[in-house]
Amino acid sequence: MATLSAGGCESSTRQEAPAVTPQSAAARAQNLAATRLAQQEQETDSPAAELQARPVGPSNAVSADAATDIGAQIPDPRDIQTILERDRDEELALLDQRPLAPEARERERQDITAHHARRLERILARTANIHRSNQAELSLTDAIRRTLQNSYALQVQAYNPAIDATRIVEAEAQFDAVYFANLSYTKQDYPTASQLVSSLSDARSFETGVRKLLSTGMQVRASYAVSRNYTNLAYATINPSYFNSFIVEFRQPFLRGFGLDFNRSQIEMQKLNRMINVERLRREIRETIFNVEQTYWTLLKARRAVTVSARLLTELETILDWLAQRKEAGYDVYGVQLNLTISRIEQRKVDFIRRCNDVRNAEDALKTLMNDPDLNLAADVEIIPVDTASLEPVVLDELGEISAALTHRSELHEARHTIEQAQLAVGVAKNQAMPRLDAMFRYMIDGLGEHWYGAFSQMSEHDFNEYVLAIEFEWPIGNRGPEAAVRRARLQQAQAIAAHRGQIESVIREVKQAIRDLHTNYEQLGPTLQASRATRDQLRATKARQERLDPPALQVELDAHEALASSRDSLLQVLANYNIALTNLERRKGTLLHYNNIAIRGLDNEKYQAPYRPAAP
Repeated sequence: MATLSAGGCESSTRQEAPAVTPQSAAARAQNLAATRLAQQEQETDSPAAELQARPVGPSNAVSADAATDIGAQIPDPRDIQTILERDRDEELALLDQRPLAPEARERERQDITAHHARRLERILARTANIHRSNQAELSLTDAIRRTLQNSYALQVQAYNPAIDATRIVEAEAQFDAVYFANLSYTKQDYPTASQLVSSLSDARSFETGVRKLLSTGMQVRASYAVSRNYTNLAYATINPSYFNSFIVEFRQPFLRGFGLDFNRSQIEMQKLNRMINVERLRREIRETIFNVEQTYWTLLKARRAVTVSARLLTELETILDWLAQRKEAGYDVYGVQLNLTISRIEQRKVDFIRRCNDVRNAEDALKTLMNDPDLNLAADVEIIPVDTASLEPVVLDELGEISAALTHRSELHEARHTIEQAQLAVGVAKNQAMPRLDAMFRYMIDGLGEHWYGAFSQMSEHDFNEYVLAIEFEWPIGNRGPEAAVRRARLQQAQAIAAHRGQIESVIREVKQAIRDLHTNYEQLGPTLQASRATRDQLRATKARQERLDPPALQVELDAHEALASSRDSLLQVLANYNIALTNLERRKGTLLHYNNIAIRGLDNEKYQAPYRPAAP
């Protein structure tokens, strides 16, 4: 059985996949670009100085500690406890550096510890909204493997090449030899006005043989016929009589219907149909894998967005608790301050509910793409992405990427095969527009006798032979129908060529846009991370300078908390977009299967008539 495999696993059964060395998406893209450039240098005979290249890359790079800082600012819900404990330890370390009395230091330490404990409790309680008792840690490689094994969309498309393989055999079958046999019985009894005409006859005939259509258009027929005739004619010398014949007939068209190209056109057409469906299968795999990767990073973003919202809500509720305590103690806290804080909290609760829903939607979308029975939609399973988003820059050769896209995009292969089909259709239409000029030659050996064996014996002596040579000509007056068919075929050929040219322009535009999106998203990482850091420092400075929390100061602090959450959301969005852009570039180039180490085996066998079942990466 032909299989679709990835990541070195060739079996179509559900077996343990071999270990795969983890590698970031950017590193894979960089390695593929370097490999492609090396192959181009080996294949060309031109000096290296003459090779056209247009290297493009990000103008700036993120700092070395960006990954750690990003992990601290936008952690996954399951990592939030570790991050908050680290923040507590850092704050306690800063406390130890302050010149305080032992009693004051201990009191501050207890306050900090209690404050962080309350924060942690509230954040964990909120992030528990997306937790389920059944959890499944899922890497991107595992998600792709499950998709290749179980995706219904891929299974549906995998049947089409096999279906077309049966059509190829069906078209080839027109040249198969055909055995035939005919048996007839005729009895006539009617009045006559002359003794020279029989009024009663009984005729029985049987013919059997083989006929075959040759690829040149010639029809060859060889048959043996025997007949028994009885009549009441008084002048019949042998009654009943047996007549045997051996017949060989050749019929060859010289204009319409002549030639290998015309007679094999349906075979070639079906082969091209199969190749088109193979490219559609590749495209379906490519789009499905891209959707899986996009949904995977969307799920990662949705989970971390819940953490960002939970931290913001906790900070706002902490401020509300502090204001309520001061009001109960009789300090200068007014209703406007409480109402302002409550309003912000309720707005963020609405946002938090939406984000929790986004997590469930992303999980269901990923389950729908994978169609894995172990992670079906009916089961309430929490999917935890375990892969780390890539932060590595990628330097590309724009011309090389465009060249790779023009070589590998399945849409272009489909368009070329469509042009080839249109060329075949033009040839068929031109052939059918010619006059019909057929030559026929028939050779017969006859035998007659009172018994069958006597007739057969006479036939075997070759005493009685017949030869027939005929020429048949036919040409419709005006020939308007066939000429219109030729014109239509030429128009469809021109249409296919125009569609191919338009597809080339579309592919070039998509690749250039994908490269720009990739570098734009990477260049946004640094500024977005710096903005998040600056907003965090601003919040700390605002809280440090704060002497009293009057309405203006409260407004400033609330805005600072929301600005920090907004900057973290922006950072999370840019990070997800960059990793999706890495995949999108390979998708636009048509190399996403190679990018994920996916190979389709068995497609070169035109006779294979079973669906191409996916196997795991």
